[in-house]
Parts: sequence; structure tokens; C-alpha cells
Amino acid sequence: MWETNPAIAAQGGWTKIMGQFARLLRRSSKARKALRSRPPLPGFPTAAPARKLIEERITMDKSSARNAGQAAPSPRLDGNRQGSILPAELAFARDALQPHVSAETMHYHFDKHYLGYVSKTNALIKGTDLAGATLEDIVRQAAWKRRRSLLVNAAQTWNHAFFWASLSPEGKTGPDAILASALEKAFGSLDSFRQKFIDKGLAHVGSGWLWLVCDKHRGLMLVTTDKAIPVWLGTDRVPLLVCDLWEHAYYLDWKNDRAAWLGAFIENCTNWDHAGRQLAALIKGQATWTYPG
Repeated sequence: MWETNPAIAAQGGWTKIMGQFARLLRRSSKARKALRSRPPLPGFPTAAPARKLIEERITMDKSSARNAGQAAPSPRLDGNRQGSILPAELAFARDALQPHVSAETMHYHFDKHYLGYVSKTNALIKGTDLAGATLEDIVRQAAWKRRRSLLVNAAQTWNHAFFWASLSPEGKTGPDAILASALEKAFGSLDSFRQKFIDKGLAHVGSGWLWLVCDKHRGLMLVTTDKAIPVWLGTDRVPLLVCDLWEHAYYLDWKNDRAAWLGAFIENCTNWDHAGRQLAALIKGQATWTYPG
């Protein structure tokens, strides 16, 4: 994998990506003002409650941000945690998703890859002011300060935990009425959504993540992000679901057939209750999912 392959890491792709997100964060205040002036789509959250949930919590010194010779201050830390990041817990047994996701895949994916990211994140924040920060703020700080190793491990910890929440053995139940209506409005029909989900995942080159998000101005969208970047970083998008496009998520079961993996996920393994709760929270102006540890 790229994060352990020096030859790939040396290509500088992550330096470019981190620079882009640092610039996004510095411009976020101006961008949010521009977005607020645009009319939202009918039927999706608007006004103060949704804005409070979706907007990034970043403090900006406007005078220094205008000065090209100075860097804007870092995102604010909540400081409402103590100690290490704890692993998220699976809500199902490791063999509960078979035959779509084998117990062997879940073992390597959760116990090796995911717990490895958690361990590396804790090692990188130990003895720093980030040891008391939320994982979301650790990701923001790492992007802001261009700390590549911390960004990779913290972001992958967050992404994987949200992925575990997006999985369920009850995936055949389908979305609730509100989410189904929103999906039909955005994609034409549920069948069309499923096909576009597969097509979007196939179109993504390399490792990454496929997200169903709610954008406060564009409604429901399918978005992919490269490598470890979370979809919410520097954006006004709130994730409802995510599918892991890294090969370690499906190669033991589906080999190089990413289409089969995407179909298995969206047809049989999707936690529609989780996605419905995310959308309902946005509509009601309530808090959406945050990292549980």
C-alpha cells in the first residue's frame, strides 16, 4: 500500500493534496460567505441550524489572513477529550456480513489496518496538545499544518470508523421513506442511484472512498475522495454513507472485481438506518455523527 511504500510516497502526491487542503482551509471563511448567498435546493436543510452543523469550526484572524506574508491561525481545538483516541466498536460480528464480506477480510481490515491507524495516530499525538483534541480537530490541525503522517493516520481512523457505521447485515431492508424520497429526487429512482453508485466507484482511479453526502446547496450527491482525505474536510458536505475503495477492503473476497464489491455493498451491506439518521439530524438541526472514541 502507498502509505508503506517509500517509492510511491516519494512521488510527492500527498504534498500536493495537503497543500490544496491547507489552501481550502485558509479560504474557508470567504467561501462560506459566498455559499450563504446562493439559494439552497428545495427540500434540503437551510438556515441557521443546518449551517451550524455543516460549517467547519475554524477561527480566523482576518487581518493576518489578508496578509500574504503570514499564515492564518490554526483551527480551534475543542479540548473536550483526554488521552488517546479509542477504537470504534463494530456493531456486528466479524462473520455477520458473509458471503459479501468474509470474516477473514473483516479480521485484516479491522484488526490490522484500522487498529494500525489508531495506534499510529496515538503515537503521533502523544505528549502534544492534540492528545486532548477530538479526532475531527486532529484531522483539521494535521491538514492545516501539513503534517502528512498525522493527517493520513487520523483521517483513515475517522474514515474507517464511519465505514464501520455504514455497514450492516440488514442491508437488504433499504432506506426509510424520507431518505428514499431524497434519493429519488436526486438520482431519479433507487435503482438509478444504485447504478450510479457503482459507476462512480468504478470511475475512481486508485485508492480512496466513495461517499453519499448531503450538500446544503446541491442536496444529495455521490463524491469520491483520494487516498485518506475525509469528504467533510474543507467542505460544506455531510456524509451519510461511505464505501471503502482501498483494495484491502475487498480483494480477499472479490479480487480485482471492484464492481462486484460495490454491488455487494450497496445491495446487501449498507446500513440504511445510519444514513437515515444522518439525514434526519440535518433536517432537524441536530448533531450528526462524530468519531465515538
